[in-house]
Amino acid sequence: FSARREAGRDTGSDLTAPPPPPPPPEPSSAAGAEAVRQAEREGLTLVTSSNSNSGYRGVTFKQGSKKYELTVRFGGRQNSLGRFATAEQAALFSARREAGRDTGSDLTAPPPPPPPPEPSSAAGAEAVRQAEREGLTLVTSSNSNSGYRGVTFKQGSKKYELTVRFGGRQNSLGRFATAEQAALFSARREA
Repeated sequence: FSARREAGRDTGSDLTAPPPPPPPPEPSSAAGAEAVRQAEREGLTLVTSSNSNSGYRGVTFKQGSKKYELTVRFGGRQNSLGRFATAEQAALFSARREAGRDTGSDLTAPPPPPPPPEPSSAAGAEAVRQAEREGLTLVTSSNSNSGYRGVTFKQGSKKYELTVRFGGRQNSLGRFATAEQAALFSARREA
């Protein structure tokens, strides 16, 4: 303290105050720059972090998907709120969420699910028609090798397995001849 006073430096600073947040990183793309401008228009601050590989709090770049994932801690666990094309879009989504604003804007929303794949067989096509007759939607997924959420093709059995998460574990609900039959079973279960 006295050394700073003698050197003519500011002695009124609170030495216990946390350091200021790092400056925001340069936008990663035109879409990222648009997200930054949108935050400014909405009076929101994109919270930066030196602990994140993206430069924004709670936003990390995922090599496998080439997307930016936004995670928050609640319920004692880290929970993903989605993956975004740019770090800035994820940070804007987070800022809107913290401000209690609508997070459904097309600027920040994860992409819509992919269209359903073509039926794998006549039995698959019949399962799709049956779902339509029952007013059910077969939920698609780009993260599944079958194209349907929770349905994966098992090489050994040449069947499609439907799994769901409950009780903190992945649980198999059965194996089906077609992906569409498994997806129909899932849709009926959720209806």
